[in-house]
Amino acid sequence: MKINNFFANILVKARRGLVTSNHEPQIKQKCDRHGNKYWQVYDLYRHQSYTFGSEQDVIVWIENRCHCLK
Repeated sequence: MKINNFFANILVKARRGLVTSNHEPQIKQKCDRHGNKYWQVYDLYRHQSYTFGSEQDVIVWIENRCHCLK
């Protein structure tokens, strides 16, 4: 049973790797318990997470990130 779970986890991770580029950030819009929206960004290239209070802040971060990766 544990072996099946092990291989299932490997397949899930491999599928995620095929769907997502290694350099594209993952961006999710979330809501806190008070109903305030915020954006959570995970930079796959640097393995770091960021939280932003506005969509504009995310756009600025993406633009700055693109300049740094060139």
